[in-house]
Amino acid sequence: VMQKGRLPRILIVTAGYGEGHNSAARGVRDALAGRAEVRVTDLCAEAMPRMFRLTRAAYLWTISRMPRLWKWMYEVSDRRNMAEKPVRGIAPVERLLERLLREWKPDAVVCTYMVYPYMLDSLASRTGRAVPYLTVVTDSFVINKSWLCSKSPLWAVTDPWTRAIMEEKGLPQDRLRVTGFPVNPVLGALAEEHPLSWKEGEPFRVLYFAQRSARHARAELAGMLDANPALHVTCILGRRFRRIYPRIRDLRARYGRRLTVRGWTRRVPSYLAASHVVVGKAGGATVHEVLAAARPMLVNFLLPGQEEGNTRLLEKLGGGSHVPDARALASALQEMMADGGAQWRRMHENLLRAGMTGGSGRIADLALKLAEEHTN
Repeated sequence: VMQKGRLPRILIVTAGYGEGHNSAARGVRDALAGRAEVRVTDLCAEAMPRMFRLTRAAYLWTISRMPRLWKWMYEVSDRRNMAEKPVRGIAPVERLLERLLREWKPDAVVCTYMVYPYMLDSLASRTGRAVPYLTVVTDSFVINKSWLCSKSPLWAVTDPWTRAIMEEKGLPQDRLRVTGFPVNPVLGALAEEHPLSWKEGEPFRVLYFAQRSARHARAELAGMLDANPALHVTCILGRRFRRIYPRIRDLRARYGRRLTVRGWTRRVPSYLAASHVVVGKAGGATVHEVLAAARPMLVNFLLPGQEEGNTRLLEKLGGGSHVPDARALASALQEMMADGGAQWRRMHENLLRAGMTGGSGRIADLALKLAEEHTN
């Protein structure tokens, strides 16, 4: 039983394969600030640091260079019941989780990565001590079987369509909650505090995430900037700065102030606030940050599997589409700007109406409720 006056303890477990899981963990942590004692742990990185670095590098290499191989791996995992066939070779991860439960004694656990619920189930059946937990599903529409076979007391999902799909796959309705994706709580306020408008003659601002090769970045930047003189692009290179910048440096001279290039930045929310449209890869975190900020998005790259689902969500909400190449990207932007930006305005209003904000707060509430039930 919890001592009076003690804040509930909530452990959030994540894994740095792709940005979505970590971003979700941070969103829930931020929403719990002041309401709980919170600990965020990347169990894979802490328990098996060398193995984690290798597998993470292999994962990033595969998705950017060999999407077909990734598709095959995704399909294989989609046929596997992890409760019956656990992932091999990760015993140190389960041992670390067991130690955290024993020593830190959390009142509830939030899992933003699909492997951990199975470990919690196995620890509960082995030790007889169950800690209530919540599974945050970071994908939409296309839901891999790896999310589905645990005994999770609750699943938090991004939207009603995804909930319906998971019900069809056999999950109990009363354990599925539509919460929205747990984006940084700042982003929800952003849509309200920075209303967007555009009329011809003003700069139309594009936030562009360069997440592939220098060749792609070069073709897409030139395609966009040549399409319409009103287009201004802020290009975020992130970790790829050293690899890509030398190959696009001359574009700065060619397009002048219409092209801004940044490396790694913490200012993505303020760049989002200032942009009319976002162009980038359909990762869970990116798509949901863009939805929360109510900025239309053009997806220039998507991984087979989960990212097709994120793109479908954008399309379903009427706030974006997939553009397969630089030419399609340029013409999609021109269409958005035609007739004084009629199509762009429609997309922006669709996303404002959808109100995809507040996910982190709703998940924080669910976690606190689980913790309270556990301690009473």
